[in-house]
Amino acid sequence: MPTLFRFLLVLGTIGGVVAGSLYALAEYFQPEPKEISKALRNVKAIPFDEIGTTDPNEGATSATTSESQAAQ
Repeated sequence: MPTLFRFLLVLGTIGGVVAGSLYALAEYFQPEPKEISKALRNVKAIPFDEIGTTDPNEGATSATTSESQAAQ
């Protein structure tokens, strides 16, 4: 039985040290905020001026749009 108590005491001490260390890190150290950007594969970007439009061709600068406007 004394070995069980010794084992539990050691585990409790180690757990207390770990918990105390985590608490100290959380309370006394603040991470510095920084902006994170990561490129996403297979994602098509939508220009900011086209957000919220219902017509997918609105704001397009393709040759067909320019030609049709020039023909008028």
